Amino acid sequence: MKRILDLTYWHLFVYIFMLLVIWSANLLWNSVPIAPVQIVTAACLYTLYSYVIFRLILFYWYGTVVQKLLAIGIYLFITLTVFFFMRKLIYVLLPLMGIHFSRRTQPLQLHLFNFHMGVRYFVTNLIGGFTFWRQHAYRTEKENIVLNSELATFRERAQDMKYTSHFLQSVFVTSFGKMMLSEVPQDRHTKRDIMQFLAYLLRIENLGKAQPFAAELDELHCFIRLLRYHYKERSIRYRERMQDCHYPDIPAGMLFFPLENCLKHAKIDAKNPVEMQLTAVESGISLRCQNHWSPKKSDINSETGFALLDAKLKQVDYKSTVKKLLRDDIFTVHINLDFTNRK
Repeated sequence: MKRILDLTYWHLFVYIFMLLVIWSANLLWNSVPIAPVQIVTAACLYTLYSYVIFRLILFYWYGTVVQKLLAIGIYLFITLTVFFFMRKLIYVLLPLMGIHFSRRTQPLQLHLFNFHMGVRYFVTNLIGGFTFWRQHAYRTEKENIVLNSELATFRERAQDMKYTSHFLQSVFVTSFGKMMLSEVPQDRHTKRDIMQFLAYLLRIENLGKAQPFAAELDELHCFIRLLRYHYKERSIRYRERMQDCHYPDIPAGMLFFPLENCLKHAKIDAKNPVEMQLTAVESGISLRCQNHWSPKKSDINSETGFALLDAKLKQVDYKSTVKKLLRDDIFTVHINLDFTNRK
């Protein structure tokens, strides 16, 4: 409601502003003053066209693909017909209602008319564009307030649980985890990713034995975006090869376990990138992750994280394997789910 009132007041301001501008220009520069009804009509046309352009920009910016195409089509139609329509309006339709834009009859000089209409249409586009920018800034500010409030709530809950969850301890003890809990990104998409992933972390250990593959894949993509935000794009190399088929449910958190393991036990930067490849076919899923340096060189088989992973894999009714290899400071983990081989 507040936004609607704000828009109403703004367009009323635009109307009054154009009314004053046209009235002042009429007094200062017109040798033959025009009637007040003509000034009111011109201000109405400015306001109407600028409002339509504002709505079209709004549809294009926030709309679906169909709405974007529709907005472009309508804008092109208005632009291509505005000269013809205004000529008919000024010289045919308005005179029938007793509204003339000159006190004396003058021949139509088409080139001058088109020039003045072009300038006025450009001004109308500027007004519509500025109206959209103002509305977009207002909406962005409101969304940021809501996002920051929700982000603070998720972070408080994560702080309360990080000492009782092995997974949360693993994540939040790192610089990445500190970013998740304290940094305030300027990018709203990153804020949403943090909220999405924090929400997932808070419920991961309460999830059922398995979750839909598509939902887990979405969380993996979110995790990778956050890792690339924190460690920079070239530090995380991720490749994906998928078949378009139905996949059974998979253990919750299994897809990003190798990346979570990297947070504690790997060098992560552009010179020492983490490389991960996901291959999903109808018969199974293969997940391979490789990173530089592991501090637990002599104890790669007894880590708590891998024990929890094994427990999760035992909850599903198909067979799986987890292979680990440390060679020349390169640690590799390969997880394979075999959907065709039932237990």
